[in-house]
Amino acid sequence: MKILFILIPLCFCLGGCSEQSETTSSKKSERPVVELVEKPEALAAVVSENPVEPPKKSEAIPTELAVDNAVALISELPEIKAWSDYIEQKSQGKVHAALLTPTKEPQDIDGKQYWPVDFFESQDTHMHRWESFWVRIDGKEILVDDLADGLISLQNWRDQKKPLERIQS
Repeated sequence: MKILFILIPLCFCLGGCSEQSETTSSKKSERPVVELVEKPEALAAVVSENPVEPPKKSEAIPTELAVDNAVALISELPEIKAWSDYIEQKSQGKVHAALLTPTKEPQDIDGKQYWPVDFFESQDTHMHRWESFWVRIDGKEILVDDLADGLISLQNWRDQKKPLERIQS
C-alpha cells in the first residue's frame, strides 16, 4: 500500500516531466529566427586556430566607428540638415541630398584613421558634390576638405566659410 502512494505521485511526476521534455523538444525543432542583414559586406568572420584564445583585433583596420556611424554623424550636422531641406524645397522634391562613402576602409591622414563622407546633390543625370568630410574613426574629430585650404576642422570651416550662407536667398 505504501508503495502505491509513492508510485502514483512518482508516475505523475514522470508523466509531467516527459510532457515538459516533449514541449522542450518540440521547441528545438522550430526554425531559428533569421535576421535580415541589409549590407552583407559589413559582416566579417574571424577564424582562430586556437579557440581558447580570443581573436585579436586587426591593427591595420581599426573598427571603433563603423562607416555607417560616420555617415550618421555627418547627417546630424545642422549644415547637412539645412542643405538637404534647401535642395528638396528648391527642386520641389525632384532632387535629393545624398551622403556617400567612396571607400569601404578608413583612410590614413597624418597617422590617424578617418572615414570619408561626401555630401551630394543627386540629380537625374549626375551627382553634384557639395562638400567632403572626414570623420575620425573614434568619432572625436570631423575635418572638412576645403579646396582652397585643404583639410580644416569643422569649427574652422564654420567660422571661415560660413556654410549656411550658401543657401540663403
